[in-house]
Amino acid sequence: MLHTVPNQTAVGDLEPRGPGARTIGAGLVIAALLAVVYVGRAEVLMMPALGMIAVTAAAVDARTLRIPNWLTGTGAVVFAVLSVHLVVVENTAWQPIAAGAAIMGGPLLAAHLVSKSRTPGLGDVKLATVLGAPLGAISPAAAYWALLMALTIGAGFGLIYQRATKRRAFPLGPAISLASVLTAFAFGLTDSNGVWTL
Repeated sequence: MLHTVPNQTAVGDLEPRGPGARTIGAGLVIAALLAVVYVGRAEVLMMPALGMIAVTAAAVDARTLRIPNWLTGTGAVVFAVLSVHLVVVENTAWQPIAAGAAIMGGPLLAAHLVSKSRTPGLGDVKLATVLGAPLGAISPAAAYWALLMALTIGAGFGLIYQRATKRRAFPLGPAISLASVLTAFAFGLTDSNGVWTL
């Protein structure tokens, strides 16, 4: 079984730091590209935040095997404010935003609760929920495809990572982040809210 929750031995030799200059730079590039892709759409304000949070979470989790609460908490507050803006000012429905968060975070939370090893970790659950909100604003189908892609990438990466490092834990955050960004680009570039619907 793949494990994403670190133990003390797994993280003892890792340096728990925040994002560095390269991470911030990469996040800004992804944020700018997502903003350009979504110009003229109501979701345009959410996309730079999605890019920054995804890149930062991927980098920090890859380095420390943890997704910090300050990052998911900040993301939750930012997306809550932007969601209120979308609903009140842009007159969009709130249900797709909530559905996106539930679609991304719900299955991971269920897996965490029933798993004896607490796999995936709560940081992964919170990150998926936070990134699911802007994907839901695009389309709940975007959150669904991002979840499927994240689990596929995570399983493949996890097997390779565990064999290479001999550690049981592996970072799932990069897979969640990569899948979220790729799905946001795919839905934005194809200008589809319903092309990939279920």
